[in-house]
Amino acid sequence: MDFIQLLVTGVLVGGTYALLASGLGLIFGVMRIVNFAQADFMMLAMFAAFILWNGLSIDPFLAIPLVFIAFVALGMAVHRGLLQRVSGRRENHDAQVILTLGIGLILQSLVLLTFSATPRLINLPYGQNGFFIGELFIDRPRLFAFLTAVVVAVALFAFLNLTRTGRAVRAASADWEAATYMGIDVQRTHRLAFGIGIGLTAVGGVALATFYPFGPFTGLDFVVVMFAAVVLGGLGSTAGAFAGGVLIGVVQQVSQLWSPASLSNVYVFVLFLLILLLRPQGLFGKVSRAI
Repeated sequence: MDFIQLLVTGVLVGGTYALLASGLGLIFGVMRIVNFAQADFMMLAMFAAFILWNGLSIDPFLAIPLVFIAFVALGMAVHRGLLQRVSGRRENHDAQVILTLGIGLILQSLVLLTFSATPRLINLPYGQNGFFIGELFIDRPRLFAFLTAVVVAVALFAFLNLTRTGRAVRAASADWEAATYMGIDVQRTHRLAFGIGIGLTAVGGVALATFYPFGPFTGLDFVVVMFAAVVLGGLGSTAGAFAGGVLIGVVQQVSQLWSPASLSNVYVFVLFLLILLLRPQGLFGKVSRAI
């Protein structure tokens, strides 16, 4: 029974990890940018949810559409003002690394100056509540976070496959030069993809804030998890990022059967290395062949 309980908890927590990783996976898949500030945007979204709850009494899960729209706009503004100068035709990977690291440090410093380093927690009325299915305990915040991940995954799939804009994003991801010749505004498409990627991670941050204490440097706790999920699923695969996030959640929880929770990330890294050795392209990635 302990195994089943940990497995279910792992899937629920993994849903939140999937949200966090999907944004990073989308940005890399479309723009080939490794955004080292991604986890700090997650942290910023956690504080946004905290402000909305403490200041306006808006439930974090009800605030998700507002936070998503705000962070899509923020991401697009960051791309327009900064990242477009080092991506696309002016691609410079070294500058991308330095720039995204700098953005992350700025976000950490701004939140530290505004809120101090004291950890925060969103105390929801149902935060400590749950229900039993037989002997299986289901935690409400984690369940709501998982259901949010499912809804977002379906919406993202529909957007990328059923809308004209989504198909333009996929075309730019496959070959941005060919997309340009087809009349697609690649710079605008990249800007939108970056904004949506930041918005997806922000949604994950809001969901995570309902059951995880956070501070200005919380992003450092999750940056490795996010990158590991993206690599496990396959670089450039949004579906793979979702699957990688859920898999990491399960590994973290189930490993507590035989070792302390403090060592759970060790097993994540072992799995990470095994995937790199046995299937370097990830679970859902495709093998790239030079011509």
